[in-house]
Amino acid sequence: MLLLTASSPVAAQTGIEDYRPVFETVRAEDGRKLIAIRRFRRNGEEFLLTVEPQSLATQIRPLAWTVADGTPDTSKLDGTPYFSALTALTNPPYKIENTGLVHAMLPVDGVFLTVDLCPSHRAYEAHFFAELARVSAREGRPTPVAISISGYWALEHQSEWTALIEAERRRQIDITWVNHSYTHRYARGLPDAQNFLLMPNTDFEREVLKTEELLIARGLTPSVFFRFPGLVSDEYLVLKLRKLGLIPLGADAWLAKGRRAKPGSIVLVHGNGNEPLGIREVQPYLADTRVKWLPLREAITGR
Repeated sequence: MLLLTASSPVAAQTGIEDYRPVFETVRAEDGRKLIAIRRFRRNGEEFLLTVEPQSLATQIRPLAWTVADGTPDTSKLDGTPYFSALTALTNPPYKIENTGLVHAMLPVDGVFLTVDLCPSHRAYEAHFFAELARVSAREGRPTPVAISISGYWALEHQSEWTALIEAERRRQIDITWVNHSYTHRYARGLPDAQNFLLMPNTDFEREVLKTEELLIARGLTPSVFFRFPGLVSDEYLVLKLRKLGLIPLGADAWLAKGRRAKPGSIVLVHGNGNEPLGIREVQPYLADTRVKWLPLREAITGR
């Protein structure tokens, strides 16, 4: 059964210093070429957040485990799934809503479950996450789920966050941690073009990096995906995101808005208690043994 009452507070002192974006190629211990997108110090030791450009897998690696390769020659990365997606999904046109990865880029035989955790005073959808654990037991493998986590939700729901981490440790779910910004800025009544991260005085880089720091402080690894709050962005934010090495994540099946999933769809529901309709709408998909849930990276790699 999914544990829902575990508790482990976020450490007040993470020990993380000088957390900053980079974009460099490095060699792993086995000679594989990786892309370093972040560098930081923790307890006096230098670390990198790296991306494997074929699989999109990310990893926190001690700098001492790598050999510097210098600034990437992008011509040698053009054919890799990571760099191809990073470029294609941050190119024009720049729609104000739902830009980026909204459907699998290659044919696949399943769908992708994404769950947003925007800031909320409500309890999270415990029964929904317990249902994912039951699907895992039925299928004999952890159910892949991409959780788009905001920093403010994480700070205000530490025991629930811990329960999700524990569920993955018990192989009840397989989580891809998607960055959903730190504060998830929003003002009721403002038009999209002036709302969310498009509000004046938004420090976009801080919104991205502070959430990554929170994840790393909990022993988790940020993915290469970022979901804009409200799915709202503009050209400036998308190009800034590209410079940070992250891929914008949208959705073509926001269930609470009446959208339906088909093969290759990116399904969106809210697990923060704010959108129970979406949780109800996803239940038939979870009950259907013909539906195959896939890890989010396969929307780009196809495998």
